[in-house]
Order: sequence, then C-alpha cells, then structure tokens
Amino acid sequence: MDSRKADKCHGCCPLDFVIMPINRPPDIDAGFWVQATANGEVCGYDGCGTISISAEGLIPLGVYTVWFATDRGLRPAAPTDAVYTADGFDPNRLVVNDNGILNYYVAPLDFNPFRGIPIPRTKTMAIIQGVIIGFHSNRRTNGTAPGEFNVNFFEQLSAELCLSRITTDGFWQTE
Repeated sequence: MDSRKADKCHGCCPLDFVIMPINRPPDIDAGFWVQATANGEVCGYDGCGTISISAEGLIPLGVYTVWFATDRGLRPAAPTDAVYTADGFDPNRLVVNDNGILNYYVAPLDFNPFRGIPIPRTKTMAIIQGVIIGFHSNRRTNGTAPGEFNVNFFEQLSAELCLSRITTDGFWQTE
C-alpha cells in the first residue's frame, strides 16, 4: 500500500456557469442576454493545465474573452508567456459563430491552475477562484486587461472553481 500523500492539485474541475443578468450593454435585450449558457472544465497536472469551454445563446459573432477571477483581479485564461496584441487576436479570445454558439475553446496552460497563476518577476501566485466569460461591445479585446467594466466589457457568465483555497501544507482543500 502506498502511504504517500496524494497530490490534490491533479485532476479536473467542472465549471458550472451562471448568468450575470445586470452586467449587460444597454442596447442588448435583457431577455436575450439571460439565455446564455455555458459549461466547461479546468484541469491541472504537474506544471501545466487546460481550460475548455462551450457555450450557446451568446451574441452572434460577438467578441468574448475568458478570464480567471483571482485574489489579485482578473487574469487572462491563457498561458503566462502568451503574446497579447489587444487588437482582437488575444489568446483568451472566444470565437462565437453566427448562431451565438461557442463550439469549443481549449487553452493549454503553462502552469497548474490549481496551484495558482505565477505573477511575472515575483515568487507570488494569483489564486484562481473562478472563471468569467465577458462580452466586448466595442468588438476589441484589450490585451491583459478586460476593458472598462460596464462600458465596453460586460461579464456575462461566471463559474466558481470547485477547489478554492490552499491549506498551509500546500494542498487544495474543497470548501
């Protein structure tokens, strides 16, 4: 029998998205906005991870990005060494078709999301608490920042991470 402690930072966490009804552009009908649904999964392994998302009921051909909600603010749900152009081709951009469906989004991550996101040039980690899917009314992504909240960036869907805090021994504990 193996007596070693299991690494609780390995595995996957299903994402159960909920709608954020008040965070919508004024020109989008409230009844349409709340029809959006999404599901996904965040997985973590030794020094890497993935995030995958599928959604429907989004703004047809809308520009969306996906973000990790952390204890240090929003961080792109993309590798830390990704190149951001802020012109619509950022790696956390979601591609929505003309029926408002996001077929699949997968981001290979260069960090284990259950251990946190490494902050560049520090030894600090931003602890991930959830995932946000946001709409860009100006049809542009904004690099490593989402944009102006409720002006050109609107959080439409949100999901909590199933593992949300680290214990003093460095292992994740479910709440």
